[in-house]
Amino acid sequence: MTTWTISQFLRDPEDPEWEKLVISQFPEGVHPKRKEGFLLARSSLRDCFRSVELDCPIQSLALRDFSHLEILPQFTISLSHTNQCGAAFIALRKDFRSVGIDVEHEERIVKPSVMERIKNPIDINLREIELWCLKEAAFKALMNSGNFQSPIEFSSISIEKNKWTHLETNLTGSWELSNLKPFVVARSLLEN
Repeated sequence: MTTWTISQFLRDPEDPEWEKLVISQFPEGVHPKRKEGFLLARSSLRDCFRSVELDCPIQSLALRDFSHLEILPQFTISLSHTNQCGAAFIALRKDFRSVGIDVEHEERIVKPSVMERIKNPIDINLREIELWCLKEAAFKALMNSGNFQSPIEFSSISIEKNKWTHLETNLTGSWELSNLKPFVVARSLLEN
């Protein structure tokens, strides 16, 4: 079982629990744009759980190790946000080791120097923003797997037709890409 969603608006924005959640995660304060992204991603996460008929109170939406919720440990989780949009992806741990999601504005320019650093000769031909999103989603699935102590290089991930591979470990997963104008959403799965 997997489900994902994006949010462009915070549901119940006047609920004081949202501000309490922000303060619990950013005690020194946070830039308004980062706060917006943080809240939209958590709103998406709450909507994911609602779609599978689970209630997740706002105060419990703080992740541990980027992919775990204390009250729902049976799920693996990934979050993403960009300007004016948050995204969440959940899956049952019994089915999937980890998941990854990335959301970006479709018109975002990925600098040539960044593309040189992330590309792999095996990568299929995609728009630059699509390749970036898929690499980010696969990176998150890999990092949430528990196999890596330090971040891996994006170029060590190959994006092939409907699958990705971390070339150094041979870990392989599947991917999906959605163009939801004005956003691109990439999702990555790593099975058990």
